[in-house]
Amino acid sequence: MAVSIKERTSEATERQPRVRLICTLIVGMVGSALTSIIVAAAELVSQTIQIGMMQLPPVVVALLFGGILLNRLVARLAPNGALRTPELVVVFVMMLFSGMISSRGVMERLIPAQVGVSYYAEGNNWDTVYYPHIRPELVPWDPNEPQPEPLVKWFYQRIPFGTPIPWGAWLESTARWLVLIGAVFVAFLCISTLLRKQWVENERLAFPLVQLPLELMREGSFLSNRAFWFGALVPISVFTLNGLHRNIPTIPEITLVYPFNPYFTTPPLDRMSFFSAYLSFAAVGFFYLIPTELLFSFWFFYLTSKGFEFLGLLNGFETQAKHAAAAGFVKWLCSGAFFAVAVYILYTARHHLRYVWRVVIGELPPPPPGTELMSYRWAFWGLIGSFLVIVLWASWAGMTWWVAGVIFAIYLLVMGLVMARCTAEGGLLITEGCFTPMDVLTMEKYSLLSPKNLTVMAFLDAMLLRDMRGIPITGFLDAQKLGDEIRLQRRLLLKTLGFGIVFALVVAFAFQLWLPYQYGAINLYGYVYQRQPTQFFQENMPFMSGGGAETPVPAFRPLFFGLGFVITLGLAWGRSMFAGFPFHPLGFAMSASWGSVILWFSMLVAWFIKAPLLRYGGMPLYRRARPFFLGMIFGEFFSAAVWALLALLFGVETPIYPWP
Repeated sequence: MAVSIKERTSEATERQPRVRLICTLIVGMVGSALTSIIVAAAELVSQTIQIGMMQLPPVVVALLFGGILLNRLVARLAPNGALRTPELVVVFVMMLFSGMISSRGVMERLIPAQVGVSYYAEGNNWDTVYYPHIRPELVPWDPNEPQPEPLVKWFYQRIPFGTPIPWGAWLESTARWLVLIGAVFVAFLCISTLLRKQWVENERLAFPLVQLPLELMREGSFLSNRAFWFGALVPISVFTLNGLHRNIPTIPEITLVYPFNPYFTTPPLDRMSFFSAYLSFAAVGFFYLIPTELLFSFWFFYLTSKGFEFLGLLNGFETQAKHAAAAGFVKWLCSGAFFAVAVYILYTARHHLRYVWRVVIGELPPPPPGTELMSYRWAFWGLIGSFLVIVLWASWAGMTWWVAGVIFAIYLLVMGLVMARCTAEGGLLITEGCFTPMDVLTMEKYSLLSPKNLTVMAFLDAMLLRDMRGIPITGFLDAQKLGDEIRLQRRLLLKTLGFGIVFALVVAFAFQLWLPYQYGAINLYGYVYQRQPTQFFQENMPFMSGGGAETPVPAFRPLFFGLGFVITLGLAWGRSMFAGFPFHPLGFAMSASWGSVILWFSMLVAWFIKAPLLRYGGMPLYRRARPFFLGMIFGEFFSAAVWALLALLFGVETPIYPWP
């Protein structure tokens, strides 16, 4: 029987969304692969610019801009072939997670951590101390054989020509670690789903990191806005000049980094921890978008912490070694503050969480389908299930089950929650805390952890728990915020996240395993291949043979931890009781974190601009100036991508970017 024209038209109409989705995913895969390759080449091979480690990687902004220009060209030639705004969001989300996964989020730590303890064991006595406690299934080499094995040696010193890369051994060990990492990703996805409505709709947080990509992807984007391009021209001009200076020293340079430690040369002030001012135009742009009281609190509490350290040194109070991120007692104040902020976040969301619980147990009907990435029941039980998988995996790896439970509860519900809040409300590009879960667990005695626990902890600190740049919960929340703004279907967003993450893991693993065997890891970025994989094995070494029982623990640790907790709760109370209360608890908690250490000066500059602007011009002037500051973000990130590409292709020296 002949098919009618009407039926053929109906079938074509049904196929069109599928074809567009497939084309969108293909474009996303290309963008994701490019992101992964550029990040690895720039950070590991050229070792010039950390272009992928932040929560909004500069390389993603540059590729998004290039993709939008190409999409506009396609729209002129074939209007129906151009990607629409929701489809551009799909591509952006895939590139965002590719940038995180290929940098500090996963691969730059997962791969080196599996072999560093083998290659650098000689002279450290690690073969007798650590190897008996390492499960052979977790590493691609055999702890019972003399080290380093050829697999490890070739990784660091290049593989002989014609010898195949040992993919099989790496696939087996990495797949086992990815069970743990996958469970962590699922846990963060569930937490972000449970909190989305509270943060996006109830509290209306600013989500500064998504505002530039959102404006670029909208139909009436800022690409024709003069203020945007004037803002972009400022950092582009500065970094062009500084880049030329690096290659032609006779050309002048505009200094953006001002170290203060050289001014503290006489004892005891020569023990002052790391203290420098970095001026980042992009950071100023992001901080322009956050609430003024939080912006003030960020720089105020950081400078206050340096003042306390100064007074402590003058009065004989011992601090950490010179050039550490923060003084010892400041670190413990902020560690306690982290826990208080986590309590404050959950307390603020108590009504929403009570509603979620009643939905989970069936007392209330669930929200309409499509409201969230997944139902609240799936998110709640997914969080419980993924946490059980994490604890079981860690127990299998050698940890005591309760130690694993405490460690990952701190990581997920304290550190992860506070880092997510810092980006969603505070626009912090660098998500790194000032402590590890092990620090808290051993606050009063080092002997609490057995050698097996310490061995697994050395791996976990290197892979997950210490440097939290690239933590996925911020990406999950930002993706949902973007989805809200352009009304992207939740089911499509969830599929995009799942497909994009798996694809990014595959590409990043393949390329970043090929790189060291091709170039030799000792010739690549030293922090990733030498310091990061070995740092925690060195730090845990004194406690492996029972030395922890005799090692004295400074008495100030629990005191300052508790003091930081109480002060932060007091700040939270003051903020809830008094209108216009100028101190935000998040600013106090982050005063010892690497984000505040590096960005405090940019915060101060942004506050000096925004506070009088709002006072004398109000919200109308704030909105008119907003494109200029978004332009500064774009200009700095785009110039970083261009210089990274020039360094990769032509080996030129790049300017110093103010976000190490």
